[in-house]
Amino acid sequence: MQYRFIGTITFDLRMRLLGTSITRQLRVSYEYTPPWPFIDPETGAEITGREKLTLDLDILARPRAEGSRGLRGAELEPYWTSAKELLAMGVLNWRVYEQLDEVIDAEARTRDLERRQPANSVTPPPPETL
Repeated sequence: MQYRFIGTITFDLRMRLLGTSITRQLRVSYEYTPPWPFIDPETGAEITGREKLTLDLDILARPRAEGSRGLRGAELEPYWTSAKELLAMGVLNWRVYEQLDEVIDAEARTRDLERRQPANSVTPPPPETL
């Protein structure tokens, strides 16, 4: 069975090294099959799959003009580079892994709820208040 929820989430990562602090964007790409019943996007039927989660991690590198001698304009543009090694057990605090799981599961539940809405359903406008 394929993964039923695929997406990306972007966070800020703050690092401090040798007295210098920087903030970079961190992009988590995931493929997720939850343990709870969900709507299969291909069939529209409710199913329960075997739980699976794969993660990939990228960090947005931002080269700077100073100290980047020899780099030309295009090479100074921000670019995504792999940071998957940060996902190795023991690199990050276990709470980070738990929070990632919670955020991904919450996003999947939101998308599943959207899939459960009839295609032609229109939410009526709220009643006017006087």
